[in-house]
Amino acid sequence: MSQQVRLDRWFWQSFLRTALVPLLVVELGFLLIYWVSAQMIYQDNSRTVGDMSKAFMPREVVTEARALSERLHAVSGITGLFASQTGHALQTPYTPAAGEKARYQRTADGALVTTRDNGGAAAYYSGIVPLGPQQQTIDRSVQLDPVLKDIKAANPLIAQVYLNTKDSYNRIYPYFEVKGQYPAKMDIPSYNFYYEADGKHNPARKPVWTDAYLDPAGQGWMVSSIAPVWQGDTLQAVVGIDITLKTVVDELLALDLPWGAYVMLIGRDGTILALPPQGEHDWGLQELGVHSYTEAIRQNVFKPEKYRIDLHPEGKKLAALMGKNHAGVASLPLRHGRQEVVAWSRVAGPNWTLLMVAEEPVILAEAQKLHERMTTIGWFMLAALLAFYAVFFALLSRRARQMSQRVVAPLASFQQAVEQIGAGHYHTTLAQQPITELDALGKHIGQMAVQLQKASGVEEQARLQMEKALATERQINQQQQHFIEVLSHEVRTPLAQIDSVAQALQRRGSTTDADTLKARLGLIRDAGERLGAMLDRSLLALLPVQDNHTPLLPVSLPALLDSLLADGLTDQHIQRQLDAPDSPAVREPLLRLVVQELLHNAANHGGGQLRVACRRQGTEWLLRISDGGPALPADELAQLLQPFYRRSGDRAVGSGLGLTMVARFVDEMGGRLQLDSAEGEGLIVSVYLPLTEHDHV
Repeated sequence: MSQQVRLDRWFWQSFLRTALVPLLVVELGFLLIYWVSAQMIYQDNSRTVGDMSKAFMPREVVTEARALSERLHAVSGITGLFASQTGHALQTPYTPAAGEKARYQRTADGALVTTRDNGGAAAYYSGIVPLGPQQQTIDRSVQLDPVLKDIKAANPLIAQVYLNTKDSYNRIYPYFEVKGQYPAKMDIPSYNFYYEADGKHNPARKPVWTDAYLDPAGQGWMVSSIAPVWQGDTLQAVVGIDITLKTVVDELLALDLPWGAYVMLIGRDGTILALPPQGEHDWGLQELGVHSYTEAIRQNVFKPEKYRIDLHPEGKKLAALMGKNHAGVASLPLRHGRQEVVAWSRVAGPNWTLLMVAEEPVILAEAQKLHERMTTIGWFMLAALLAFYAVFFALLSRRARQMSQRVVAPLASFQQAVEQIGAGHYHTTLAQQPITELDALGKHIGQMAVQLQKASGVEEQARLQMEKALATERQINQQQQHFIEVLSHEVRTPLAQIDSVAQALQRRGSTTDADTLKARLGLIRDAGERLGAMLDRSLLALLPVQDNHTPLLPVSLPALLDSLLADGLTDQHIQRQLDAPDSPAVREPLLRLVVQELLHNAANHGGGQLRVACRRQGTEWLLRISDGGPALPADELAQLLQPFYRRSGDRAVGSGLGLTMVARFVDEMGGRLQLDSAEGEGLIVSVYLPLTEHDHV
């Protein structure tokens, strides 16, 4: 015997089994798929951004290191020329003008100093060697003043230019008051900016770079390019060109780097030469910038050992990696355990190392923000779903009780009437019922006692009515089941599932911040459409061209342009200069895609007058399209053909595959592509297609 159940409970269980449970399972499935998709997207985005950063940073730091190396190499070259000029001048007799001689003065401690600026260099003879024959060296060095001025003006990195002799004579430009700045009896050959160029430290007798030191001339912390001046086997002098560390730091700060990254410079002994303010927190150091000269510098003053990265716990592993490889990239924990991506490259010449440092969480910040937004949306969806079903379940439970009471009460009265009829009380009066079927049943029961012959007809009528009601109920149940099957069948892909959830929730609405929720769901749908469009474009750009059967025929460029404009490619006016309107024999669909993409790219990115020109140029047919915008930087122009690269000012436009696709199609046609840029013409794309013998006729 089956277990009996109350009518109100039976109503509730029926609703739950036939409609609510399947619907709830489907919607929870949608939410689960949404969260799984969001997590997969986050992981893919994080991996892609991480890979891009680890590809970009080494490439960028190598480029910057090469640029710095070239600039320092130029300074070294100037230093070599300066040394050659100095050697020639010190061997050439020279008598300075009276005005030049008049600005020299002897001091009480035996030094010889300049006392005023005549537009030339400052001079200082320390007197540690008594002045005698050295006077001719001082006189002859005056010839170098024009050279000193030209060297200083030749390069913005150069802070000062000087000559030091073995007798502790110093001639330096720009001019400053040397008296009181240099210490008395200064032994210049004992300083690193002299002895690092001698025969012991520099047997090759070439320009070399010093370590960072504190400049006795008052310019603060600097590095110097120095070169020896030999006369036979005698080191007669050392010339030098100074670069202040502040200038180097300012150069590094001027770099426009993504992710809040910064660049620092490491000396050949591991000492931090240049540290921008962004890096001071990572290394727990404050860069030594302007120095306060409270007294003269009497000996070499180098950067403290705390500026050596290999003496920092967080820098030991980095120093080891830099020692093994001249260039590379690594993810390392720096100060306070923060994970940083570090790329480095050796600077040729001084053998320095250029480092680029960026916080890994900052690199992944955009992917994390997107993940948080999608997670928040998911929680809103779950909260809205739970709130909806909580209210819906409460209303349904109440409705089930009401329906059962409306049925149970009349049935109880009918049961009592039947018992009375069974007991012989045929004249039973039943109250009128609001439900048609129950009221009819009551009437039939009342008439049963007095009209037994009519009871069969009345019972049949009641049975038919009940069957009709049951048929109606079955039809409703079948409609509900069909709706669920159709809904399940239509949801096949994640994008369709997300869109279905968005449409369903947009129809139902939400009691909690409904406008915001609807707006975000609309963004999900737009994103799905954009992803689909981008997928189509990516497949066209990346998959091999399957067009081997189209015949090779000349294409009329005017007709092609008119066709594209008729298709609504752009509403901008196109200036045409078509000296050779017919192209060589090519596959028309490929040339159409090339022209279409170039015009689309020019219309979206240029903002100026679109120009299309074609002509014959030697053995080639040239198609030239420009967008009329501003000139593009050379470094950006070189990257436009890279997949997924977008212009710096158009980060929200395009997929970055348009010119890549054009390059592939031009290559398929046996041609070549050239990118140029000019002010007023913007990006200029030149397509060269080879002319056949038939085209030359």
